[in-house]
Amino acid sequence: MVKKIRPVAKIFKTETEIRGLGREIVIKRESWGTFDYYWEPAVDVYEKDQEVVVEVEVPGVAAEDLKIVQYGNRLEISGFKKEMIKAEKIKFHRLEREMGLFSKEIILPAPVSTEKTTAVLENGILKICLKKLKSVNKEIEVKIKKNSEESGGGK
Repeated sequence: MVKKIRPVAKIFKTETEIRGLGREIVIKRESWGTFDYYWEPAVDVYEKDQEVVVEVEVPGVAAEDLKIVQYGNRLEISGFKKEMIKAEKIKFHRLEREMGLFSKEIILPAPVSTEKTTAVLENGILKICLKKLKSVNKEIEVKIKKNSEESGGGK
């Protein structure tokens, strides 16, 4: 019988067992490096009269390590948070801050312009301002074309 091993689940199970024994968990940081592990930053999205604002928590991430892509009403923010401390010869007793690759996709609540988007990174907060498109509720009459089968009433 073949048994699938889920490495991340196994780590969390081991951590739970160790905590159950009343000991502090110790994991070597380099053991996490083999997983394709993505994390998602916390995001706030709010709407003003003329714009939609997206604020993303990315402390410790440099502007050159961020990428923002806008596809209509969808926004994708991705990047890489570098490890501040080299994991060589260090025993971590607690490691809660996220590191490595991250990605977040946001569906925007209103139609926005793809040409007037601005982004500012300040104090670990990436603030993206997207200008709303002006809604034009103009009433028009749509003409209905008759195809050849319906116009003659038969054969």
